[in-house]
Parts: sequence; C-alpha cells; structure tokens
Amino acid sequence: MKLKTIKKLVSACVAVLLFALFYINPLATLEHSLQDAAFQRYGMRHPDIFVVGIDEFTLEEFGLFEHWSRERMAEAINILNADPNTAPAVIAIDILFTEQGLISDFDDALIEAVRGSNNVVLASLFDVGIDRQTLSLEPTILNHLRPIDGLLPYVRYGPVNGTTDADGVKRSAMLREIFQGEVVYSFPVMIAQTYADYWGFELEADFLNYHFETYIRYTDAPGAFFDLSFADIFEPWFNPVMYAGAIVMIGPYASGMQDHYAVSISFQTMHGVEIHANVVQMLLDGVFKQHASQWVGLAIIAVLLILAMLFGELLDIRIALAIFVVLGIGYFFVALWIYDQGYVLPLLSPLVALGVVFLYQLVYEYILQAVEKGRVRNIFKKYVDPKLVDTLISAAEADSNAVGHKKHIAVLFADVRGFTPMTEAMRDTPENIVEILNEYLELTSSSVFNNGGSVDKFMGDGTMALFNGFVPQEDYVYKAVKAAWDMVCGAEAVNKSIKDRLGIDIGFGVGVHCGEAIVGNLGPVFRKDYTAIGDAVNTAARLESNSERSQVLISQDVYDILEGRIEVESIGSIPLKGKSEPLEVYQLTAVY
Repeated sequence: MKLKTIKKLVSACVAVLLFALFYINPLATLEHSLQDAAFQRYGMRHPDIFVVGIDEFTLEEFGLFEHWSRERMAEAINILNADPNTAPAVIAIDILFTEQGLISDFDDALIEAVRGSNNVVLASLFDVGIDRQTLSLEPTILNHLRPIDGLLPYVRYGPVNGTTDADGVKRSAMLREIFQGEVVYSFPVMIAQTYADYWGFELEADFLNYHFETYIRYTDAPGAFFDLSFADIFEPWFNPVMYAGAIVMIGPYASGMQDHYAVSISFQTMHGVEIHANVVQMLLDGVFKQHASQWVGLAIIAVLLILAMLFGELLDIRIALAIFVVLGIGYFFVALWIYDQGYVLPLLSPLVALGVVFLYQLVYEYILQAVEKGRVRNIFKKYVDPKLVDTLISAAEADSNAVGHKKHIAVLFADVRGFTPMTEAMRDTPENIVEILNEYLELTSSSVFNNGGSVDKFMGDGTMALFNGFVPQEDYVYKAVKAAWDMVCGAEAVNKSIKDRLGIDIGFGVGVHCGEAIVGNLGPVFRKDYTAIGDAVNTAARLESNSERSQVLISQDVYDILEGRIEVESIGSIPLKGKSEPLEVYQLTAVY
C-alpha cells in the first residue's frame, strides 16, 4: 500500500477519534474559561436596579439575622412604601420565608407590611434530589418551598435555584420550570415582570416560553449594583424617593451568610442577590443567550476537521498552516457575532481541533519524509558513498519524479578479465564464483566511494560508476581517474589472495571518459533507475572493452583536463564501435 494511501486512512481515523474525543468533552473547564474571556464584556448598569445588602455593618447594628429578619424586613418595606407615589416599582427580597418564624408577631408584621403593597417579590426554593420512587438517578424537583401561607396572597415569588458548572462557576440562570403541571417562573423573571407591569410594557415572552434557562451576560464586576447597606434604610437621612419606580433588591451581602459564588466576569465572587440583578437586567434589556446544543458544536467540529484534513492532504504544510490560522481566527470572530445574536458556541474545541490536525499533519509529514529518506538512503547507499547519501537526498537528486537533465560527467567502466572462463572451470563450486566476484566488486565499489563517485550499476562482473552524476562534485574527472587507478593497484592484493586460496588468476580492465550525458530517473513508473545515458557513457564502455588486464584506458578529453597531474602512454588512435572516427586513447601509468 502506498504511503499516501496509508496517510489518508490514518487521517480519517484521526478525524474520527478526535470527533469522539470532543463528544466526551474533556476540555469543558478550559472551554468555559475561554468563553468567559471572550463573551463576558462590561456594559452599562440599568439605572433602575439597586442592591441593598445585608452586610457586616447591618449585622453589627442589628445582631444575629435570625433574630430580627422578619421584623426589620417588615419595617423596611413600610419605609420604602410609605408614600405610594414614590414607592419602588419592585421590592425584591432574596431571603427565604418558607417556614414560620420564631416569633409569630414578626410574621404578622411582615404579612401586614406586604398586604396591599403589590410590589413585593419574595424568594422560593425548589427542593431538588433523587426520587426514590423511580428508577432514575437524575436529580428531580421533589418539592417547591413557597413563602408561608400568610404571605402568599399578597406577594409574587419565584425560585432562586441556580445552575453551577463543574468548575464551581455560575454561568447559567434558571428562567422557568415545570412542577406538578404548573409553569413556575424564577425569582429574576418575577422581578422583571413586576417592573414591566408597573411601567406598562411587556417582556420578551417568546424566549421565556421556549427556554428553561439562559446563559448569563454579566453587566459588571461584583459590587456594581450595590447601593446601600440594609441598615442605612433606618437612618434619619434615608429618603425612599431615591428608589421611586425602581427595583430594590434586598439580599445577603455579609460573607458569613455564605451566599456568594464564582462568576464568569471576574476572578472574584459575587453575591447571589447581585447575580439575580444581572439576570433581571438581561430580561429588561431583552437580551437572551442560549447555549448551542452539543450536536451543533460537534457539527462545527466535524466540518472544521474535514476541511483541515483536506487542506492538510492537498496542500503544502506551510500553506495549510496559513489556512488553519485563517480558519481559526475566522471562526472565533464568527462565534463572537453569533453570541451577539443570542447563541453561545464552543470556542476552544474547534480551535483545538484545528491545532491538533495541524500538529498531526506536521508530525505525519515529518515521519513520511523520514521514512522516505530512509528508504532512499537504503537504496542509494548501495551505489553511492554513504557519506554522500544525505547530500544526495538534501539536493533532491533522489526524487523519484525528477526529470532527466544534461550535465557534464565522468564515467568509469570496469570489468573482470578472465571471468567467463573461470565460471566454466568452477561451475561445480558456484559459491566460490560468488565469493571471488564479491571481492572484486567490493574493490570497485570502495575505490569509487573513496573518491566521491557513485556506483550506477553492476552488470555481471562489470561495474559502471559516475562522477558528478548524482551530486555536484569538484575535480570529478581527476577523482574518476584516481578511482580507476585504485582499482588496478588494489587488484594485485585481491588477486594474490584469491590465487593463494583458489588458484584463480584474474584482473581488471578499466575505461574512463568524460563528456555531456543525460542524467536522471529513467524507466516506467513502476521501475525507475537513476542512471546516465549518452555518448559519454558509450565511449567509456568502449574504452573498457578495449582495455587489457590491469590496464586503464582514458580518452583524449580526460587527458586534456588532467595533463600534468597524471602520467600516460599513448595507445594511438583506435576505432571504437559506434564511432565514425578513431579515438585518441591513452594508457594510465601514474596518478599524482
């Protein structure tokens, strides 16, 4: 199977595995953090929303909250509603009055304070747990803890239950829930509805009717809605006119009351009453945010994965990187625009998908190149000096798709003299024939490699070598002649060893020529051979065929280039097969 085909299969598997991983969503916490940074933006606080906090100063003034909560709350309602013409539009109390108080008179006082007020919204609570009567382990609403019966006829109320993500941050708020067949709207919704009724406008009902919760768009940092300490309401200087027609939200603000939570707009915690204030402002502004379903996020990731894989397969890795960056930045800004339209899209997962695919493509490309270079190296080190193999690969001379080109080279042919009669005489001991041949071919190969040349091919007992063929070389004509001389000189020692062991006496004949030749990958797609063809090759072969044992014949062209660096004896002009004119030939006698 081709490497490209394997890569496509592996790419498809990687894409599927990434999709499955993102379905599990292991990056949920980091995803939330990135969404917090991108989507939460400071805005302008609604001018009619005020938080009155039951803070440390209040507790210092009045003592334990449980001892005075209902009595003082009744007094505060009376103070705020003293003049119906300047009363707040809403008095929202983020305190649970779901059980009878310790002192019944205080309950009566609170009931009397809310009687006829028509602007008080109280907190209720859903009791959530596991219903043991069913087989489901999913949390469900077991009970709705409402304000005490005496308060119910005169107030609106809504559950203050919130949604907390796995990292402990409140990013979503409940809007409504179905309990015992009844639609129950949340505490912030009841506040916003009461305010809308006071001023005679309607809330955006469509979202409320179809969605159970909303992603919270926080308007400001913790403390932005805080206006007064609850104890300040009882000071002589306090004037309730300042809250005429507004929303006054009273709730725990002291740290000891443990009603504070991590929120997504800052690294601080925010009190529960302020979180409700932010949700109320969203409702009044008609701003609703909904998390896109998991399948929408997965569809986005799938599309990006497919595009990334295609670009990685079809384009150069550098171009693919540029496209990945553009895709990532483009998606980020599209997600911001979609957020403004009311939908919260995943940010981290798609960007991580692009990053992982790019890293995969980069690593696979590196591995692919390493495998290919290893394959080419293993092939070419059989024919080229191993020290030159990396240079050959780096020079892209080994590219299997390279087109042949003309270049000036030196060509060496060497052939064993007396090999054919030897094989006839030793036909019963073929192992000895192979041993002898290998020793001679080892000599020719090492002589070529030691002089920077490359073995083009072995032809039976013959060797063809190129200089300046595969990679550019300096002084390549001299190196070719030096390799030929090394063969002839080395043959004496090899021949003596073989003669002592096997009684065989053979030697070399060598021819060297230089000239223009076509060098490149020749042959069909399924079987290419990096070689040289042309007159220079043919001439070197003819010189070798005319050489005798232990003789190196060189052409006039070689001698003209190396005159003064070699010693020769003129053989004279000899006819060569395929040549119309005789060729001036020299026998090499020494190399300096």
